[in-house]
Amino acid sequence: EDILAYLGQHERKELLRFLTCGNVDDGKSTLIGRLLHDSKMIYEDHLEAITRDSKKVGTTGDDIDLALLVDGLQAEREQGITIDVAYRYFSTAKRKFIIADTPGHEQYTRNMATGASTCDLAIILVDARYGVQTQTRRHSFIASLLGIKHIVVAINKMDLKDFDEGVFESIKADYLKFAKGLKLQPTSLH
Repeated sequence: EDILAYLGQHERKELLRFLTCGNVDDGKSTLIGRLLHDSKMIYEDHLEAITRDSKKVGTTGDDIDLALLVDGLQAEREQGITIDVAYRYFSTAKRKFIIADTPGHEQYTRNMATGASTCDLAIILVDARYGVQTQTRRHSFIASLLGIKHIVVAINKMDLKDFDEGVFESIKADYLKFAKGLKLQPTSLH
């Protein structure tokens, strides 16, 4: 009975499918890892394995490399990149989520399009150090072609630019100018 009640409860929740996209190393996998970690949606044994792997192949020094929560292929871990689309699932009291972590490298753009094809929302990450890059534009264009209506642009790694508001405003203006040509209207730009 408990399992039926549990399944019934989840059956009634709304589902939101979203993806993270953007240029190489903009923080897509790390953002998803952070969401999973902070929402307590990681099994303890998985967290222990990630902690061990972080020491071997992580990119964050002594800290846990949260990107490893979604970069599951051996080649991805060894190279520190996302190659294939990784789907992760979690839920809150009100909603279920399916997240597609998509690769940022140009040669894997088709994998990004596959991951985006069923999504309702795109989180487009932009590294504050480099601003809007070719893959940022390409992924935004693909999202617009696929009819993704809800776009969130997240300007990431602002700490590496000393939280300079001028950097933020410059990137924001650059992206909005580009998006206007695509008739994209970001739901949110942070």
